[in-house]
Amino acid sequence: MLTGLILFAFSLYKLKQSVDFIQGSERAVGTVTSLEESDGAYSPVFSVKTKENDEIIYHHPSASNPAGWAVGEEAIFLYDPKNPHSATMMSYFWLFSWAIVAMAAAIPLMIVGAAYYWLYPLTEGYTRKVNNSFQ
Repeated sequence: MLTGLILFAFSLYKLKQSVDFIQGSERAVGTVTSLEESDGAYSPVFSVKTKENDEIIYHHPSASNPAGWAVGEEAIFLYDPKNPHSATMMSYFWLFSWAIVAMAAAIPLMIVGAAYYWLYPLTEGYTRKVNNSFQ
């Protein structure tokens, strides 16, 4: 249960970070300029134009075979105006991934841990009763 609570707190922290990033960010459009090949999989490289007309080169961390992106395709990005190289693709998974993963692990751990904690007195009496009936 303790591990679940720690993961739950971590997921709330990451969720707050993501929401704060979204609230303070600017939108920009990025265009795929090339595809990088690594181990037979292709990941897109985006050129993102900021509001200030600066260019950010964004290497997408996801790769696939066949390529999921084509040169010239566009996507929306969010970036912090104070730190333009913090650009992140505007999609639910890329914005909230760690919060989702930590929450998905935390909830079952908390439920199972709480069930063991609260049901232990009931199972202790039951095992005593079963052990006494075998004597």
